[in-house]
Amino acid sequence: MFSSNFKNSYDTFLQYVMFVMMIAMAVTVVVGVIFRWSGHALVWYDEVASVQLAWLTYYGSAYAALKGAHIGVPNIIKSFPLGLRKILWVVSKIIIYGFFILLAYYGFKVLTLIRGETLVTLEWVPQILVQSVIPIGSLLFMLSETLRLREDYEDVMSGKKRDPEAIIVEEQN
Repeated sequence: MFSSNFKNSYDTFLQYVMFVMMIAMAVTVVVGVIFRWSGHALVWYDEVASVQLAWLTYYGSAYAALKGAHIGVPNIIKSFPLGLRKILWVVSKIIIYGFFILLAYYGFKVLTLIRGETLVTLEWVPQILVQSVIPIGSLLFMLSETLRLREDYEDVMSGKKRDPEAIIVEEQN
């Protein structure tokens, strides 16, 4: 369906975006703390840092899904007989995709409702930009899940229980 080259490019894209977001958030918080400590608190830094954290969370969630490290309990599914395992795996994917389809749909609906709104402290930043992370993050999560479908299926059907720490070490090598 997707080439491994696309998956690697997508992986790299998410890593770079998260890296830039983490640096930006760290700079925002450090600058805010310095100004507050000096007695000249910035009115905008709390709001901007929380928006940055939300964006980092959505992109990080998509990255975790791509790596198969998102919240899940595959060992429970693996404890069932093979026939039931297949059914449970399909049901779990339907639930995941259903949730993120709903989240993306209503995320887009929210964008139409908040047209013209801005951040409270930075009136030149439109809320539509800030809140666009909800549908974008949902679509990225679904893409990540799609790119992992074959691996997830093979993992669950193998019946082998994997240690989460072993997955992280495996990824680092």
